[in-house]
Amino acid sequence: MRGRRTGNRRSAMRLLACSLALLSTFAFASESLLDSSRQKLFLAAEKAIDSNNQALYRQLQPSLKEYPLYPYLEYRQLKRSLSSARPEDVATFLDDYADTPLAGLLRKRWLNQLASRKQWPEYLRFYDPADGNISRRCHYLNALLQTGHKEQAFAQVEPLWLHGRSRPKACDPVFQAWHKAGHLTTDLVWQRIGLAMNKGQVKLVGYLKKQLPAEDRPWADLWIQLRNKPELALTSKRLQREHPMRQTLLRYAAMRKANRDPLGALGFWKKLQQQYSFTPLDKQLVERKLADRLIREQDPLAWQFLQQIEPCSHDTKLQETRLRAALYRQQWDQVLAWIDRLPEDSRQSERWRYWRARALEQTGNRKAANELYASLAGERSFYGFLAADHIGAPYNLKQQPAPVSSELLSRVAELPGVLRAKELIALKRWPDARRERRFLTRRMSDEEIMAAAKIAQSWEWHDQAIFTLARSGYWDDLELRFPLEHHKTVRANAGKRDLDVSWVYGVIRQESAFNPSVRSHAGAMGLMQLMPATARHVARKLLKRKRSPSRRDLANPDINIELGTTYLSNVLERLEQNPVLATAAYNAGPHRVSRWLPEQQLPADVWIELIPFRETRQYVERVFTYAVIYDHRRQEEIVRISQRLQPVHGASAQRTAQQQRNIRVTL
Repeated sequence: MRGRRTGNRRSAMRLLACSLALLSTFAFASESLLDSSRQKLFLAAEKAIDSNNQALYRQLQPSLKEYPLYPYLEYRQLKRSLSSARPEDVATFLDDYADTPLAGLLRKRWLNQLASRKQWPEYLRFYDPADGNISRRCHYLNALLQTGHKEQAFAQVEPLWLHGRSRPKACDPVFQAWHKAGHLTTDLVWQRIGLAMNKGQVKLVGYLKKQLPAEDRPWADLWIQLRNKPELALTSKRLQREHPMRQTLLRYAAMRKANRDPLGALGFWKKLQQQYSFTPLDKQLVERKLADRLIREQDPLAWQFLQQIEPCSHDTKLQETRLRAALYRQQWDQVLAWIDRLPEDSRQSERWRYWRARALEQTGNRKAANELYASLAGERSFYGFLAADHIGAPYNLKQQPAPVSSELLSRVAELPGVLRAKELIALKRWPDARRERRFLTRRMSDEEIMAAAKIAQSWEWHDQAIFTLARSGYWDDLELRFPLEHHKTVRANAGKRDLDVSWVYGVIRQESAFNPSVRSHAGAMGLMQLMPATARHVARKLLKRKRSPSRRDLANPDINIELGTTYLSNVLERLEQNPVLATAAYNAGPHRVSRWLPEQQLPADVWIELIPFRETRQYVERVFTYAVIYDHRRQEEIVRISQRLQPVHGASAQRTAQQQRNIRVTL
């Protein structure tokens, strides 16, 4: 017996040696990072689990129980055999590792297993009410139904059902039982049809209308027709009849027309009001939509239309639309009047305090303007920097490290979640590491969060250091918040293309926070968030490369910065060497920015305020704010923000300049 056990042990050790030898060829992590024998053992254990080599895993297990990533092995082992796992095994794992994100991951997989097997009592036992997943929520309600808790289930269905998009198939049994029990009313069906129409879900509307009484279904058909041709509202005989949904359809037609054809909608809305009466709320909704669309188009008629709309003190969005219209025309007395009508909290924002100061200055009240500028000049922000420029005040650029004691730093560094994140980074398991960071910081005090941010900074995990510190609300650690990563590459590429280095840094900081592997929902990739199609165009057309960049290339900082700065330089060239326009175009696209050009020249701060998309407006403000901070971080002479913000020339001047460039190219 002893000889057999010895033989088994030798066999297992030989297998372990082979496994460790093979690890050098695995793509799990670079050899330079695998400086720990326990990391190598961990990877070997993963390999053993994946190949179902339980003998080897049992040999490795004792050596790894104190390793920070041991819970990941237990998770991997249980996940692999989850279809045959006992509820007690799952419950034990959830209890043992409740302080890790793995518990939530396993619970979700286990619940999906239980639902597929229709083990409803067990489902109720393991379900977490905080789980926001809709399919699992519907399975939970179905579990209540199947275990005799009908009223408890039905009481929770309506908010799930009232949604503008189709719900997962898991919800079908619950919705059917709820409907059969008499809870689905015609009014609820119309509410959901309205939600679906607002989301453009015409197919869903076609399904929902079957649940309406027969006499109501033509009204649902008419609603769909109004989506494609809102003008039908002026000639439809059906709309001349009384019906509970008539006003809703009329309002929808007016707002749809405003979206599709703002200029044509002016006359359409006037005719519609001549034929039908509208409530004050209907008028407010339609006219706000019209005003918003006209302002986006920067049409001169927008101002006239806004003047005719009845003021409404609680409609802040419309008030701000009026304000921006007055800014476009630079009617400073009107700017003051509309700011005075804003709610107090809006009026006290940095944005509107700055514009109040600008308006006071333009109307001759320099003393009051300077007082407002002085109250803003200490802020480290877009409007703070602009205000400081107006009175010649210094910028607030003082570096104050996050106040973290060495004792707290040491304690947080030894937390299991921090140790796990560190090991995951060494293995380049970035999604897992980020999940650990999010899970950990949700349970921390502000002081602990600051310590976690400093630790991430020491690991050069810059994006997570930035996001972690932001959770604490501490903003004065400029070295942490604005890292000088990839400085040689940024400086070389910016210099080659005659770009402002700090501006390029501002773009990178806003786009990716220095995460080279980040990918947006739209598909933009890397440090400078390039769309693959844009990257291909830049590589082939501008850099004359034969090979298009791969996704792996876009995650390479050197390649991404080269492509990104080339594209930024090209956009700058197309837009009259104006960095304000180029920054907006980098976010929203050059075609949109060309449409936003004013008829006459505007100051840059005014033009930025008029950018129709709030996301792009904030993007431009942040990039130029960050550029100032990067001057300071690079220990360069500070270029005042007003020096960077060139006036925006009118569309006609831009067209002339473009024609001249075309002539030069032809010659």
